[in-house]
Amino acid sequence: MWGAEFELTTNGSTSLNNEKAKCAVCYVPTRGSKLMIPARNTCPTGWTQEYHGYLMAGFWGHPGVTEFVCVDEQPDAVMGTKVNEDGTLFCPVEARCVSLPCPNYVEGRELTCVVCTK
Repeated sequence: MWGAEFELTTNGSTSLNNEKAKCAVCYVPTRGSKLMIPARNTCPTGWTQEYHGYLMAGFWGHPGVTEFVCVDEQPDAVMGTKVNEDGTLFCPVEARCVSLPCPNYVEGRELTCVVCTK
C-alpha cells in the first residue's frame, strides 16, 4: 500500500509535484446526497456547491485500480514530503477527442469538476 502524491508541476505559483496528498472527506450532516460532476464547475439547480477543481486519476501507465476524483482547485499537500516514491499518483485528466464530442471538449485540456450536495 502506498500513499498518494501529486504529479502536478504547477498550481498557480506553487509546485506540488511529488508532494504527498492529504486525505479529505466531504461530509455534510444536513444533506444526504453527494454528487461529483466531471467537466463542470457549477452544480445543477437545487444542489449546493461544496467545492470545484480539477478531475484527477491515477497515472495511466501504472497497473492497478484507479478512480476519478475531484481535487479542489487549491489542493492541500503535506508540505516537505517531496520524495518521488511513485506510489499512487494524482494526475490531471485531459480531454481526448477520440471518444469525447469535440468541440464541446478541447483536445488536451484539463477537465474541471464540481462536488455538490443536496
